Amino acid sequence: MALERHITRRWRELPQDAGMALSYGEYDYLQTLAELGSVRLSDLALEMRVSKPTASSMVKRLQAKGLLQRNACPEDGRASLLSLSESGRTLLNRDGETYARFVGELLAGLTEPEHQQLATLLQRMVQQSQSGQR
Repeated sequence: MALERHITRRWRELPQDAGMALSYGEYDYLQTLAELGSVRLSDLALEMRVSKPTASSMVKRLQAKGLLQRNACPEDGRASLLSLSESGRTLLNRDGETYARFVGELLAGLTEPEHQQLATLLQRMVQQSQSGQR
């Protein structure tokens, strides 16, 4: 939590035109779409662990901003597939670079063995969390 708050504060310190253009929720949805590729709304909601109406609301917001697109599903003409637009991919990459820079600043105070130890511990925590969800 402290790490997340620190990074959020750093984003707010940036000049308005250089700051994060996405909210955390928007970033999370776009990052998930980037990982999944083209996906149905119901599958996106499942992956995000939200209700379909919640996912639909965010998708409409992102689509209105031109960050994602809907295309007809080739297997089912009634369904549509969601994917990142070029603008969405560009914005996601830009905000991801900013995030990575802030994390890099935090890691700069650690030695290489500490980097490796932190990476190992974080990977183990994620693996334990994922195995507990199955």
